[in-house]
Amino acid sequence: MCIFTAPKLFAGIRELYPEEYQLLKHDEEILEFMLDNKCDLDTFVGNAKSCVYHGDEKAIRSLVAGKFSVDDIYVEGQWMYPAGAFHGVEGEPC
Repeated sequence: MCIFTAPKLFAGIRELYPEEYQLLKHDEEILEFMLDNKCDLDTFVGNAKSCVYHGDEKAIRSLVAGKFSVDDIYVEGQWMYPAGAFHGVEGEPC
């Protein structure tokens, strides 16, 4: 996970990977260190709308399972998932 991300992206992580999100919150407590130096993860994310695009169920299954083929990665047309650092902190197209 990139620490230079927006609340919308972490909301997507919370949606797709709730166990990992909880572990990240737990790490903040154990390490007494927050990803954002002003607030904890839940405060940072707040009620942000998730960036998860639900229009492609196969892609969602791949994201959750962690299994991708070359054909899954190559996309013709517009990329519908957050691009992270490649499009700035807002993680286009969200």
